[in-house]
Amino acid sequence: MTCLLQVNHGLWCQESYETASRDAGKRARQLRKLGYEARTSAMGCQVTPWGSLKLSLVDIRPGIHEGTTELPKVEMVKRPCY
Repeated sequence: MTCLLQVNHGLWCQESYETASRDAGKRARQLRKLGYEARTSAMGCQVTPWGSLKLSLVDIRPGIHEGTTELPKVEMVKRPCY
């Protein structure tokens, strides 16, 4: 799974994935098995540093955990340099 962007507040987390990779669904299933509440939604076509991409959002809430600071690590895409 390759995440394009992650914003983790501690009480919630949001991650963006390229829709074509189907990684958002895989990540949500992984997190649900661990007791987190995870929902996916389509963000549509977005302009990113990597060009115009269709993105999916994973919204993560603590579920049975105290927060989202201890989420399993996910591979992050390096932002291109200009």
